[in-house]
Amino acid sequence: MQQGVAHRKELALIERALDALRRQTGLTGRILQLEPKRTIADGTTRYRPDALIEIQVRDRKLKFFAEVKLIDRFEMVTQVRTFWPLHARPPILLVAPYITAEMTERCRDVKLFFLDGAGNAYIELPGFYLFITGKKRTADLLPADRVRMVTPTALKVIFAILCRPQLLAGTYREIAAAARVALGTVGWVMRDLQAGKHVVTLRRNYPALRKLLQAEQHKLLDPERLLREWVAFYGAKLRPKLNVQRFRGPNLDWAEKADLRPYGACWGGEIAAQRMTGYLKPETATVYIQHQPTQLIADYRLRADVRGEIEILDVFWNPDQIPHEPDLVPPILAYADLMATTDARNLEAAKLIHNEHIAPHLYRTT
Repeated sequence: MQQGVAHRKELALIERALDALRRQTGLTGRILQLEPKRTIADGTTRYRPDALIEIQVRDRKLKFFAEVKLIDRFEMVTQVRTFWPLHARPPILLVAPYITAEMTERCRDVKLFFLDGAGNAYIELPGFYLFITGKKRTADLLPADRVRMVTPTALKVIFAILCRPQLLAGTYREIAAAARVALGTVGWVMRDLQAGKHVVTLRRNYPALRKLLQAEQHKLLDPERLLREWVAFYGAKLRPKLNVQRFRGPNLDWAEKADLRPYGACWGGEIAAQRMTGYLKPETATVYIQHQPTQLIADYRLRADVRGEIEILDVFWNPDQIPHEPDLVPPILAYADLMATTDARNLEAAKLIHNEHIAPHLYRTT
């Protein structure tokens, strides 16, 4: 069985989870294939699982597509279920370092089967039910967010790169300008991205490339994987730092008439999704604004209300460097806003945004 360096952690985690399952239940499992060629299709985009595994249950051999997540954020449950249909065969099995009690309940709610490295597990099939919870996290299963790559500043840099992969062909100064971060930040973020096998670097000291390259050239190895990790951490690490304020509007249709452009603001969340896809009837309004929202609040008679349907957040990117529709956030941000919810229609809209507005551009380098 051959695998690259980028997949060794995934392989080790699957083996760790299968060994924990054996110790807890006596059930044995094995990896049949890494990255099987078979895919699960949603009609527009195809997704390849990380592995095909088999678990022996008495006289039955149960097969699963394994989706490995080296992060353990609540949001990843929504991500996996959104992109892997409930009816897929073999069924999808989430494999993660550790599944918290809260994540366990979420997995059961959406019938997402899982194994973790501590021995927690959930599988529910005709004639077979397995549920193990309460196993404690050990020291070697520390959360992935202990690394610097998921600090708010790093997430700003990663967002800029995902929105505009062409930045990797430029200079650190250009990346810093697009992400609105200090120039010195970019170097260590790029080093962390390389350590995490997200970015590969071509250096100009290669003789054959010396005349072609004016600086280090970087390339995303797996943009989809980096996107999933960014979305998983955005809601917990960066979004709370954006001066989130909540309001209530004078009526339910105020947003249909509102023009945010004079205020240096743009729509995110459900309204952005509705305008990008035509799929949703928005029930909440998410606004990202570059300046103080005082004038916007006054002009549209918004009232402060911690339970209001309107939220206003700070713009954290450079709109001049990251192109998007004048009154809408970049598609990746609208996608992240929707993925942070548990509403089924929001998740369907998120999938449409991903397939129509994000996936076609992730690998673009020019």
